[in-house]
Amino acid sequence: MKIITMFQICKKDMLLMVRDKSALFFTVVFPLLMAIFFGTVFSGGGSSSGISLVISDQDNSLESKAYIETLTKSAALRVTLLDEEIASEKVRKGKISAMLVIPKGFGAARESIFDGVTPEIKLGIDPGKKAAAGMLQGVLMAQAAKDMQSKFTDTSQMMKEVDKSLVLIGNDSGEQSELVGFLGSLKKWMKSEEDKQSTNDSDTKSSATTNTSNGFMPLIINNVDIIKEKKGPQNPYAISFPQGMVWGIIGAISTFSLALITEARDGTLSRLSAAPISRMTILGGKALASFLTITGISSLLMTVGIVIFNISIHSWTVLIVSILSAAIGFSGLMMFLAVLGKTEKAASGISWAVMIVMAMTGGGMIPLMLMPKWMGAVGDFSPIKWAVVSFEGSLWRQYTLVDLLPSTLLLLTLGVVAFTLGSYIFNRREIR
Repeated sequence: MKIITMFQICKKDMLLMVRDKSALFFTVVFPLLMAIFFGTVFSGGGSSSGISLVISDQDNSLESKAYIETLTKSAALRVTLLDEEIASEKVRKGKISAMLVIPKGFGAARESIFDGVTPEIKLGIDPGKKAAAGMLQGVLMAQAAKDMQSKFTDTSQMMKEVDKSLVLIGNDSGEQSELVGFLGSLKKWMKSEEDKQSTNDSDTKSSATTNTSNGFMPLIINNVDIIKEKKGPQNPYAISFPQGMVWGIIGAISTFSLALITEARDGTLSRLSAAPISRMTILGGKALASFLTITGISSLLMTVGIVIFNISIHSWTVLIVSILSAAIGFSGLMMFLAVLGKTEKAASGISWAVMIVMAMTGGGMIPLMLMPKWMGAVGDFSPIKWAVVSFEGSLWRQYTLVDLLPSTLLLLTLGVVAFTLGSYIFNRREIR
């Protein structure tokens, strides 16, 4: 009978929360917005700074340097120069999006037109950035096509290539002599076109491009497989969603701690006390409502993160245990905070002040991995940090149940001790 009554009180408190639009917003919507916003900030979403590209120039020729210069001028790229080994390591660790290696012979191939040698490059891309990979390859191919077009429309460059071909072929008989004659005629024609270039430059360009560039491959991109290091968060939302779950917990604690004072003011508690219901049953129902709300909000946020923002779960068992232990710990803390204030303003002020300080030092506002060491040491005393570390342990810290044990025990101890103290204070208080 007591269990049924406790569930009825739990149901009543949860319905009241759902009907309170303000409480529902700060308990469900606000934490989700926080998680999405900071996840987008961490990932650089919406930035127009371009794709980070590290180039390793092994050819070190005038052509390769000119090619790098053209890429540097592209608004879609942020180019830096490093050795191949260092560049590969940065891509592997996720510090940059891609690396481009210009091998030896690139400049000679890029300078030649009739030799049948196509310039080649090596491209290594962060496997988690498929959109950036497609965009980068498009930029590189577009630049290569533009370079080829400029060479075909540059008559002086074409004449140099013809002269080079004539030297290589020599004045042999047969088919080669016919080729020599063709190249000689081509050279005379280009010479005449060069003289007229100042008057009909645009027409010459379009004709040369249309008739000459078809069928040529401007660039060969050899993709290099890079295995990304599985250390640290693989997704910025794996940092922000545990923070969002913390803000959901703060919203739930604020809502339910305030509800106890409101019911005392409205006379609901006095009516419940007059009924054949023990105070422990009343408190148990309210703690159960808080527990189910925190569990539900945390599960909802994590589901959104997995489905929409591609968060990967390292261990479902660790995730479930961490959510349950956090719900128990903070439900007990809610009961303790609820009985500290005798008015709604006092209860609201106490709960928010305590939880904000815990959030500031425990990773609710600043990610734990970005905190100064002194703040991290202070945060060891914050239950928020115990929860955040537990959540992150199931995502990217790669925790086992043994690794999770310290924070789980701390949260469970907090829940039991805080609920016991809150119950003691509540039972000694006179309800009017």
